[in-house]
Amino acid sequence: MRILWLHIRNSPIRVAMPILIALDLAVLFLRSNFWIGSWPETGAAAQVPAYLVGILGAGAAAWAASATNRHGLDEQISTASVRTHRLEAYRLGSTTIILLTPYLTGQAVAFAITARSFPPGVQVWAGYFLLGVFVTLFATAIGWLIGKLFTPVFAAMTASVGFLFLLALLDRAGGFIVVSGHPNTMIDPLGITFRMLTIAALIVGLAWIPTKPSRTRLPVAAALLTTILMVIGVAAARPLVVDREPIGRNALCTNGTVTICIWPEHRKYLSSITDISARIDQLPAEFERPERIIQFGVERTVRIDDGVIYEIEEASPHFYILEGSPWSYASDIANAIVTATFPGHSGAACIWDSLTSADQARLSTLNAWLETYLAGNGQPDYQTNAPDHMQEAFAAGRAIANDLRQDQQFDWARREVGEIHGRYCDKSS
Repeated sequence: MRILWLHIRNSPIRVAMPILIALDLAVLFLRSNFWIGSWPETGAAAQVPAYLVGILGAGAAAWAASATNRHGLDEQISTASVRTHRLEAYRLGSTTIILLTPYLTGQAVAFAITARSFPPGVQVWAGYFLLGVFVTLFATAIGWLIGKLFTPVFAAMTASVGFLFLLALLDRAGGFIVVSGHPNTMIDPLGITFRMLTIAALIVGLAWIPTKPSRTRLPVAAALLTTILMVIGVAAARPLVVDREPIGRNALCTNGTVTICIWPEHRKYLSSITDISARIDQLPAEFERPERIIQFGVERTVRIDDGVIYEIEEASPHFYILEGSPWSYASDIANAIVTATFPGHSGAACIWDSLTSADQARLSTLNAWLETYLAGNGQPDYQTNAPDHMQEAFAAGRAIANDLRQDQQFDWARREVGEIHGRYCDKSS
C-alpha cells in the first residue's frame, strides 16, 4: 500500500483530481435536486457525472500511461530488478484510484443526502452505483491502452475524443447511457455483474503490456483490444435497464374515493398524492372516478390468448412521476378521470363522430381546468406544441382554476360535463 500511495502522490494526473471532483459535484447538483429522497433516482443522478468525467478521465489515463515514454524511462523500467508488470500495476492502480475518487465522492455525497430519510429501495441504488464504476473503469482502460500505443499528446486527445464517440455509438446501439432512475426499472444484476468481471479482467491485463516496443507488445495489445470489443458487444447486445417485478399489495396507496397507489421508492410523493386524492373527493358527482389509479409498473394483469400468457403493464389507469413534477402525475390523473367521465366510442359509451371543434375546445378547457385544480393551481412546468386554438383552450381552463372561487369552478364544471355528456354520451344508450 505504501508503494501504491507513493505512485498516487507522484502521478502526473494527481493535480486533476480536485478539478474532476468539482466537476462531478457540479453535474450532480446543477442538474436538478428531484433525486433527493429516492434511491433509484439518487443512484442514477450520481452516476451521470461518470460519463462526462470519463471523457476527461480517458485522456488523463492515456497521459499517465505514456509518462514513461514521455520522460524516456522505458529502457530503465525494462531493465529494473522489479518485474515490469508489477511496476505497471502500481502505475495503473494509482491512475484508477485517482479517476475513481471523483465518482466515489459524488456518490458518497448523494448517498448521505438521501440516507437522511432512508426510503425503501437502496438495492436499486447499488445497481446504478456499479454502473458508474463500470463506466469510469472502462474509460480508464481505454485511455491506458491508447496511451501505451501512441505518443503522449496524440494519445490523450485520441482517448478523450474516442471515448466520447464510443459513448454516443453505444448509446445509439443499445441505450448505454442512463440518465434517470425510475422505480419500475433497475439495472440488470446479471448484466452489470458480467460487465464488472470483464472490466476487472481487462484492467489486470493492461499491466502486462510491455513498456517499450517488442515482439509481445502488439499481440498483448491486440488481445486487450479484443476484450474491449467484447465488452462493447455485450453492452450493445444485452439491455442494461430492465423492468422490476410488480409489487401489488406492497404499494403505498391513498384511502379516498379513488385508490391511488405509488411505488414505496417514491414515498416522498405520498403527501402530494394524498392531497390530490382529497381534491378528487371534492369533485362534483358529475365526474366519474376510476376505482384505482396506479403509478406505472406497480401492477400487471395477465391475459391468456390461445394458450399464450400475456402480461399487461397497465392493469388500471396509470400515471408517471417525471423528475418530481406534480404536474406530471396531476395531468395523468386528470386524463384518467376525464376518460372515465366521457368513455370511448362503443356500446353505452360516448360517440364522438359528430364532435364539433367548439366542443373539442370545451373538452380541452375542462381537462386543463381539472389538471390545474388537482395540481393545486398555478401554471404547469412544461410546454406543449399544441396548435394555437388548443393553447387558448388550455389557458382558459387554467384561468378558471386560478381565478374563480371553488364553488364557482364546480358550478361551471357541472354545466360543462352535463352539456357535453348530454350531446355525445346519452345518445348511445
